[in-house]
Amino acid sequence: MKVIFLKDVAKVGQHGTMKDVADGYALNFLIPRGFALQATPDKIASHLAAQKREGEAREKEHKLITEAVLNLKGARIEVAARATEKGGLFKSITAADVLKAIHEQKKMSIPVETIVLPKPIKEVGEYTVRIAFGEAKVEIALAIVASA
Repeated sequence: MKVIFLKDVAKVGQHGTMKDVADGYALNFLIPRGFALQATPDKIASHLAAQKREGEAREKEHKLITEAVLNLKGARIEVAARATEKGGLFKSITAADVLKAIHEQKKMSIPVETIVLPKPIKEVGEYTVRIAFGEAKVEIALAIVASA
């Protein structure tokens, strides 16, 4: 019996795939538990249309994120953090902190995974941070300043 998987099933199929499985396995396990649907012509057509919509949405999102990353080229982001008199920070600056500063100062949203920090920043100063998303790779200036 041909089924469309609604959820990942270990060693059998992944979400969104169509596969032939044993009739008993489909009727007694996959379909009653909501892991799969029987693949009728109507469901196959709607499944293919949904996959196409998801692909277009994913492509659009990828394009928007790429544009946002490229718009950051040469930008200067400032992060204020509590620091000691010698310039050491009380809390390390991570990619999430940089992302929050980008969102506040540049009003753009990018995934946190795009920010490449080899290690957390622990001192006040000027740093160069890489932002990479697919083929779009840019560097921004990051200024860590002491706050009260």
